[in-house]
This record gives sequence, structure tokens and C-alpha cells, in this order.
Amino acid sequence: MLSAAIALLWMGCSVSNSLMSKANQRPYDFEASILHPQCTALPLGIDSVEIFLEWSREEGLFLRDSPQSPFTANLRLQAGTFEVTWRDTLIDFAPPAARRIWRVSLAEFAANWNQGTNLVPMTLEDLHRNTATTWTIPLPQPGIPRTPFQSDGWPVYNEQAAIGDTLYFSSPPDATWQHASVEVPKTMPSPPFSNNRDKSDTLQPAIQSEWLTDETGWSGYIVQPGINVVGQRTANNTLRVAHRVHGMPADHPRVRDLNLMIESSRYITTRAEFDRMKNATDPKASLDAFWLSCGNEKGASAALIKSYYGRVEEANRYFSGVHPGWRTDRGMVHIVFGVPDKIRNSNDSEWWVYGEEGSANAITFRFLHVEHPWDENFYVLNRSIQFRPPWDRMVTNWRNGRIKPD
Repeated sequence: MLSAAIALLWMGCSVSNSLMSKANQRPYDFEASILHPQCTALPLGIDSVEIFLEWSREEGLFLRDSPQSPFTANLRLQAGTFEVTWRDTLIDFAPPAARRIWRVSLAEFAANWNQGTNLVPMTLEDLHRNTATTWTIPLPQPGIPRTPFQSDGWPVYNEQAAIGDTLYFSSPPDATWQHASVEVPKTMPSPPFSNNRDKSDTLQPAIQSEWLTDETGWSGYIVQPGINVVGQRTANNTLRVAHRVHGMPADHPRVRDLNLMIESSRYITTRAEFDRMKNATDPKASLDAFWLSCGNEKGASAALIKSYYGRVEEANRYFSGVHPGWRTDRGMVHIVFGVPDKIRNSNDSEWWVYGEEGSANAITFRFLHVEHPWDENFYVLNRSIQFRPPWDRMVTNWRNGRIKPD
């Protein structure tokens, strides 16, 4: 087992959707933005960076100049003084995700670097649609080990990788590395009005393998469920961590698995209903019956299902870390209450306001950012018995089909 005194020396340089521009007044509403790029910048020597950009072709507007021309999207990426425009041509069997890589000087890339936050602003524009999205990513630091790459040759985003995938990373030849992992218990957060103690910060990954890199300097390991850390053992028998990855199901953050649909419904089901769905000979029919009882007819039930599991997927996108997003405090509140009317941030907290702030009927949840050895995105809800009535009211609204889409 590893010592609790593990030093985290390197953090991934990837963009999270939660870091999108503050101009987006609904930062946890996936549909509030048209474009949802994923981007990583990695150091390349001491004076250059490599920018990896992935975006969904389904989100672009493809037009053609004439009836004989192919359909193309016109896009522009800006970072510091670096600016590039390109056309993406829609062809048969084109993959849903489009990818591009640029090598850029560090001076260009960091021209608008915010020294207070160590973040670099970036913008992707769809010029045909005349829309843009902005985000920030950490300034890459020369000399820090590169982020791991997935088996398809693309960098890992947000410290999340598919369970069973082989990840690769580069290092000096003949370096000794260790891979340790531990599976995270599938605990649910308690409701906002009851006490909760998450113990994931006490988990200690166990060594799975140790190896010596060959002359190429490239190493690989297989992602295990839960927390994965790779590093080098120090003289005092602790692990100096080079990178950390959370092993997630291959289809994360999407909600496609029946077991996930049943498990995530626990926030609004009774214990008897939940056990009945889990133990049913036909779990899908049992889940369908629950939602039909909420909506009373197929159309309304389908709308409830779309809203509920859309929120589960949003929670997975924005709040995942040591736990999948839907099993976090913020994920729980997001699923049941929806997108807040207002979000206020400080260095250590987020306040989610539902209703008109300051009014008697407003509900405000405070989430405190907590230091966690395995998760930089870990927030804990400041629980109170005062949340019991609004919680019960929202659960009742779900069960009676009175929930409106965000």
C-alpha cells in the first residue's frame, strides 16, 4: 500500500467544460453552448507547445458554396496571438469527432496569459454560424512529464480514461515507473438535510506493476477502475506522482447503460422501488413502469426521462473526479433541482441560488471546495436540516411529473 504522504507534482493541462467562460451564465447547462470543444496544450521543448483540439462535427454548421461544392464548416481558433482558420469538409463516413494539432511558440500561445491564475484563454468560432465559445487551460510548464495518451494516440482529458484502455506516456529511457490503483466504493451522497462523510480521501492505491522504460522512453499501462496513479518511488518509500487518471466506463459521461439509469434514479425513488428495479427479472420493464407512474402517459414520461438523464449526463461532464459526477454532492443537487438561476464563486466555494436571490422562497446551496489527495474538483455540500422541505417538494414534483425542462 502507498503512504498517505504522496506528493502530487504534476497536474493535467486539459480543459474542463466547467472552466468555460464566465460569459456563459449557465455554466453547468450543456445545451446553453452550441460548441463543446475539448482541448489540451502540452509542452514541446522549452519554447513551444502542441495544441490538441477535438470538436464535434454534429455541432458545426456545414454549408456549401454552390450545388456542386462539398459541405464545409469554417472554424477559427485563437489563443494569445496565435490564430488559425480552417475548413472542415463533410465526407461520407467522417467520424463524429474532428481533431487537429498545431505546434505553436510559447510566446504566441501565452500572450494573454493570466499570471494570477496561470490560465490561458482560448476561443473557438464557428464562422458560418457566427457563434463562439471560450475557455481557459493551464499554461504548460516545460520539463513536466507529458500527459498520458490513449490507445488511439490522443491525450487524456480531465484525468478521465476508459477502464481497460492502455495509456502511454514518455519519459527518459531506463526510468523505473510504478502503476498503483484502487477501486472507489460506489457510495451515494446523502440528501442535503442529513450528515454525510465521504471517505474517498482515505483510499490508498496499491502497486499493480513496476517496469523500466526502454530506449524509446515510452511506457504503457492498463487503466483499472477507480484511481490510477503512475510515478517513481522516492528514498523515503513514497511515490512521486507523475500523473493521475480516474478509470471510468467506456461510454462515460453518456448515460447508456441500464444499470446506470437504475442506480441514478435512486435520488427520487423509494427504497422499495429501487430494490424492485435492481432485483427484477426484467429491469428495463421495471424502470419503464416507474417512469410511466411518474408521467402517467408515455409522452410526459418520455419528457421526464429526457430531463432526468440529461442532468445525469451533465453531472458526469462537469463534476466527475474520484466519483462519477452523478454521485457527487453537486451532481445530486443538479439532478434533482436542475440548473441554478445564479451561481456565485469564491476561492473556496460555489453558491447555487434557486429562485430570486434574497427572497423568502429562494434556496441557496453552498458547496465548499475541499483538499483531496485524488481529486482537484472535489466539493462538499454544506448540509442543513432546512433543506428537507425543498428537497421533499422537488422529489414529489418529479414523482408527479411536474418538472419542466431546464
